[in-house]
Amino acid sequence: MGYYEFTFLKLLIGFCVLIAHLNLTGKTQLSQMTPIDFIGNFVLGGIIGGVIYSDTIPLKQYVILLLLGVLLISALNFASKHISSIRTITIGDPIPIMKNGNFILENVLKSRNKLDIVSLTSQLHSLGINSFEEVRYAQVEPGGQLSVITKEATMFSVLVIKTGEMRQHGLEIIEKDEDWLKAKLEEKNLTVEDVFLGEFWKSELVLHLYNGKKETI
Repeated sequence: MGYYEFTFLKLLIGFCVLIAHLNLTGKTQLSQMTPIDFIGNFVLGGIIGGVIYSDTIPLKQYVILLLLGVLLISALNFASKHISSIRTITIGDPIPIMKNGNFILENVLKSRNKLDIVSLTSQLHSLGINSFEEVRYAQVEPGGQLSVITKEATMFSVLVIKTGEMRQHGLEIIEKDEDWLKAKLEEKNLTVEDVFLGEFWKSELVLHLYNGKKETI
């Protein structure tokens, strides 16, 4: 096999592996991708580019490297989906920046959050909101988007339980603690492990249970 034919074969294999990976994970749009996916795609692209321009790496090793890269990305995404502490590190949690019409300055000014107030103002205007004076609650999503509730609008729901685990971040937003949540669940003779999804909305706790039922407290 000639040089160009062999190079084309390696390129074709790389494309096939990447397309298969994206289709299997269902992440075919940029908006669906996590930071792990972005970094992982750069790594896979580096493997493909490095091997294409090198004749010293055998085809078998090239395929194994690609599959190992895909396996690593999938494992990290699985871990971040099921382990809250890993998700906080790899993807992050929403960052509340305004509550009851006032800035939460400790979140805005934290160096690790690296929030640019000018950029946030531009996002606010792009949402059709003229001033922070109209805002009751605002948070920066893990993807960088700004979510806003105006003073006239209804507050959006806050997740406090996800797949049988309490979400401390959600409890902090609604100014409640784990004891409060456990007491609420005990009213229905439930435990956290019984709940697939729990959200706090309009001063009520709405529970979607693993048995397919729904409870409102």
